[in-house]
Amino acid sequence: MKNLPEAETSFLKTTIVYRDQEKPLVCDIDDFLDCETSECALELFDLYIKEELEVVNRVLIGFYDTKGGKIFIYRVDDEILCLCIHRVDVSCKAMCRDYVE
Repeated sequence: MKNLPEAETSFLKTTIVYRDQEKPLVCDIDDFLDCETSECALELFDLYIKEELEVVNRVLIGFYDTKGGKIFIYRVDDEILCLCIHRVDVSCKAMCRDYVE
């Protein structure tokens, strides 16, 4: 995903799936697209998500480039959180389903 031209990223959005609810996330999409290490993924979680959800424990399960975007899977207080960077016409829940179940 890091090879996308800048104009292409304007057609992407960031969504969180947590407790079977989809919620848009306001963030710098490029931060997630450029993230290639687990340390980076955990830092981004702390920066953009942690306070919003008031979580205590978080562990990165993995991140994956997929058809239609990129996903990050976290275990948050014994539940799964999936974060998607995806095209507007692609369902985040559908993207996560392939990696969580």
